[in-house]
Amino acid sequence: MKRVVLIFALLLTAYNMSSQEKNFIDQNYIEVAGRAEREFAPDEIYLEVTITEKDNKGKTSIEKQEKDLFKKFVAIGIDISKHVQIKDITTSLEKYFLRKSSVLMTKTYVIMVTGTPQLVALFEQLELAGVTDVNITRAELSNIEEAGREVMAQAALNAKKSADVVALALGRVVGKAIYIQSYASFPRTLYVNTAFKRASQESALMLSADMNSQPDFQKIKLEHQVTVRFSLE
Repeated sequence: MKRVVLIFALLLTAYNMSSQEKNFIDQNYIEVAGRAEREFAPDEIYLEVTITEKDNKGKTSIEKQEKDLFKKFVAIGIDISKHVQIKDITTSLEKYFLRKSSVLMTKTYVIMVTGTPQLVALFEQLELAGVTDVNITRAELSNIEEAGREVMAQAALNAKKSADVVALALGRVVGKAIYIQSYASFPRTLYVNTAFKRASQESALMLSADMNSQPDFQKIKLEHQVTVRFSLE
């Protein structure tokens, strides 16, 4: 009995869908595609910074280097509690016994800056501190959902404009949208190309030499496409 009821329900649903499709096809409509794209400057740029401690006459401990770096970070507006994380700590005690100048400790941090100006300022501070082991790993857009909605709305408006142009040329008037299909491409993260990853002391100096002449960081492109069918009046 339950099987019979289920089959009947499925048949009824298929009939309703068929009726709706028939009513849709019976309408006069125009189908158009609308597309929009926009580039956004990332506001979350992530770097990996590594500092090392060596056993020599001018030895500077990891703790001292860290303390000095953190002061520099705060000076350029980096929130240590939110935007600085420890990724890795390693030691090389075995090498230390074999060679006195070997590395005692290495510490890697993940640092987030909020745009190109702060990125340039960070490179300046790292150069002053003699830190050259720096990788820019990725860039992200914090308000990706809001930005995506803006691009989506523009794609829909572009579709409406196209429909108006075609309908007007044929002496018709565009009515309401009766069918909408949406395709989005919203990459939240931009992984930086190899050419941008390694920042030596020389490249850091070049980056910070003239802040006003530096181009913006590579932008994140959001794309959206819609297919819309409008009734014709």
